[in-house]
Amino acid sequence: MSIVTIQLGQCGNQIGYEVFDTLCRDLNSTQGFCSKKENELYETSCKEHFFNEEKNGVPVARALLIDMEPKVISQTLLKAAHSGRWKYGQHSHFCQKQGSGNNWAYGRLDDKLGSTP
Repeated sequence: MSIVTIQLGQCGNQIGYEVFDTLCRDLNSTQGFCSKKENELYETSCKEHFFNEEKNGVPVARALLIDMEPKVISQTLLKAAHSGRWKYGQHSHFCQKQGSGNNWAYGRLDDKLGSTP
């Protein structure tokens, strides 16, 4: 079974990044706290559940990044790419062209669809 995370908003994107980065650090760690068999099982499980793998072997996080502001998502994507251990998918994010300017009403779905409440 695969897991897809939905990273919503600034906090969700920052926490999601930390989760995937921690998983990748665990996968690349030479220090094991369990038996070799348990570590191998953990590594296999993490790869199968949380990542897809590119042809060149780079893990790609199974995640959808959503935010009203492109700045937060851009920073998250950049941090993951600079880690050198993993990255997010090329089409795994959605954001508005402009932020909400701390006005949460801009994020209402009714406004986007043109319907009235």
